[in-house]
Amino acid sequence: MIKQEMTKEEAIKIQVAKELVEFRLRKGFTQTQLAEKAGKRQSQIARMESGRANVSFKTLDEIVSRAGGKITLKIVD
Repeated sequence: MIKQEMTKEEAIKIQVAKELVEFRLRKGFTQTQLAEKAGKRQSQIARMESGRANVSFKTLDEIVSRAGGKITLKIVD
């Protein structure tokens, strides 16, 4: 059995995806509703939420801001 380790980049994508899904659900939005608020296509939101998309901080901030949220960043040692 081959064990694959998740790269740091993959782990970040998964964490961003998880946060975006949780945010959308807290707001009570469908992917389509979030996409409309953010000026994106539903398929783009779906890719972001699946962890398959490389999402820039700027794009993520635009989506979250337009849907009434904000992003906070925490850097630890």
